[in-house]
Amino acid sequence: MAVKTIILLLLLAVLASAQDLSCVGCIGGDKKCVGDTTIQMLEDDDCVPCLKRSGKWTWPCNVEGLCWCWDSSKPKYKPALSSGLEPALTKPCDIFTEEMFDRIAPNAVHPYTYQGLCDTIEMLNERYDEKIFMMGTMQQQKQEWAAFLGHTTHESAQYTAAREALVCARTVEKNSGTFCKPCDNSNFDWENRYCEVSLVANGQFYEEYCDKVITPPYGCVCGPTTEVDSETRAGLMNPNAAYFGRGAIQLSWNANYIKASQVLADSADTLCSQPDLVATEPKYAWGTALWFWMFSSPTGEQTNCHIKALEGSFGSTLRIINGGLECPPDPYGYHAEAVVTRLRYYCIAASIMEVRLMDFDGCEGLGDAFERCVKTGFCPECNEHYGNPTMEPSLAPAPLVPTPRPTDWGSWRSEDWLTEMSRRNSAVQSVSSLFGSLTLAMAVCLWL
Repeated sequence: MAVKTIILLLLLAVLASAQDLSCVGCIGGDKKCVGDTTIQMLEDDDCVPCLKRSGKWTWPCNVEGLCWCWDSSKPKYKPALSSGLEPALTKPCDIFTEEMFDRIAPNAVHPYTYQGLCDTIEMLNERYDEKIFMMGTMQQQKQEWAAFLGHTTHESAQYTAAREALVCARTVEKNSGTFCKPCDNSNFDWENRYCEVSLVANGQFYEEYCDKVITPPYGCVCGPTTEVDSETRAGLMNPNAAYFGRGAIQLSWNANYIKASQVLADSADTLCSQPDLVATEPKYAWGTALWFWMFSSPTGEQTNCHIKALEGSFGSTLRIINGGLECPPDPYGYHAEAVVTRLRYYCIAASIMEVRLMDFDGCEGLGDAFERCVKTGFCPECNEHYGNPTMEPSLAPAPLVPTPRPTDWGSWRSEDWLTEMSRRNSAVQSVSSLFGSLTLAMAVCLWL
């Protein structure tokens, strides 16, 4: 009987190791157990049971990271997930220099300034123990930089696009105000980047990226957006009334704007009331991308792009950023082409940072896409990384320079390699994890 008791306790200990115990002992002084509303909707009082070990089996204590210990004498910033690595001694912008920035984005425009990037990184690194581009070895720092730069140059067209093209490719300045003309794909002139028919003209409204069910403190208040007026500003909408894609990683949706604001601004309302700051201020254009990189985790997972890059997986960073559309992409759609341009930009960044490519595991079909892209000649920037260099990689994809939606890609669609990119089963890991938990539970029952 004693043996069974010991084994039972060991099994329970294994289960308990997955629980969030960060609030246990969070008593005294200015300490307070509080909830993370970016994970689930809850009040701070819901976390009171988590102060005791006996509460770890019930909600919200059994959701990892949902309740955390806050020192109320300091600003309310939840610690970033830990990579388990030691902070490095070399600062990020001593590694990625302004000369490198100019090489990777020679046509960058405001708000994408090098100084703004460095200032925002410095601000966040002073606040958190887990540092951006400053954990582990020099190699890991460079590899994380390369992954971040590869993704963000792709998402922002080499730091030339601050707003989502379909919604606001061209701003209109009227009566001392800035306005956007939202469009759908069928009415957008991609060559001239002009919207022919506005989505808010003639009494219509725009409500993309708006989850009306989510309200503060969980998301910015949002709703249908109409044209400013039907006469002098017909077909135009106020950009501060919508939460479309902006910034270096194209922050979108009302829930994400409030989450990013909670980390970057003095108030959660800052980016709710002025979302267009992400397209006009370097702190927010870069900061929202850095927020996503460090704080956005897939549902049910305690990881992020920062950690996956340090682990050496570019594929996993893509899965977190746009896995639903690009892991794998529809072989006949735009996202198959987007994967190609993303790979090209990543190869450029890796060459400039002087590191080899990280693995593509974690994003279904990405490794195959990379190999075919190199072999068919569509990724010349990746030749040296494939192991068969033919010439020095260019500093920007050539001959086709991507925009938020690449133009003149017809010949790419006809290539056989695109049709070979098929969907595979990506649920193996989650099923395996579930099977392991069920097996453990059955073992407990049997011993009882």
